[in-house]
Formats: sequence, structure tokens, C-alpha cells
Amino acid sequence: MAITLKEFSDKIHWAWEETYHRGNIDALDEIYAHDVVIHVPPFPDEKGVDSYKRHAAEALQLYTNIRYDWEEIIGEGNTIVDRFTMHMKHTGTSQRLNVPPTGKDLTVKCCRIVHVKDGKIVEEFNYSDLLGLFQQLGIVPQMG
Repeated sequence: MAITLKEFSDKIHWAWEETYHRGNIDALDEIYAHDVVIHVPPFPDEKGVDSYKRHAAEALQLYTNIRYDWEEIIGEGNTIVDRFTMHMKHTGTSQRLNVPPTGKDLTVKCCRIVHVKDGKIVEEFNYSDLLGLFQQLGIVPQMG
């Protein structure tokens, strides 16, 4: 990787800030390769930055007050792992998550593994606590 882990981390944080706080979805072009593949089980893979931009636009329809607490980032070679917590308010609906707005404040723990080439993410594995999210939304009953 031509830039340091700190520089790339700053670049990721800037792009997500621009996208999810300011609605500048084109900022994603700064960190994702044109042909990026993003894996977010159990959903189908996002193939290409334009597909991910549509996903980000949908998130902005579903949630307001989106913010991230960046907790950890490590890297070796061209692989980076980061861990963060998302916070947002569920105020909208979408085709993918057809749940009426609840107005609930939501918290989701996430961990990503990304592979970088030429300073951009070419593949991402996103492991988020979707069960916890679905429980907070009332889609899945709480356990215990």
C-alpha cells in the first residue's frame, strides 16, 4: 500500500463522514475501487462502487443521525481490519428493509476486513451484528 495505515484510516473516516453525515455519496469513489466486491452476509454481494453507492443512499433513507465510533484499526500488507459501532435513528423505510419507521435509536457493532490495491478497497467483508439490529427493530424477538 502506497500510503500508511493512519493515512488510509483517515481517508476512510473522511469518506464515511462525507457520505453519511453530509450526503456526499460520491466521496465513496475516494476509497472504493470501481469494481469493488463487498460481502455483507446474509445479503447479496454488492458488486461495484455504484452498487455500494445505491446501498449508502438507501441507508440515508432509512436512518438519520448516523454516526460511527471507530474503536480499532489494524493492518498488515494490503489487508486492513477495523472495528466500529454504528449509531442511528430508524426514521424511514426501504425496499430491502421494509419495516415501518420506529423512531428508535439503534446501535450496531461491526467489524470489516478490507483488501486494498492502489490505495483503494477492492474487496470488503463486513460482519455486523444484524441479529441485534433486527431485534432492536422488532423484526426478530429478543433472546432469553
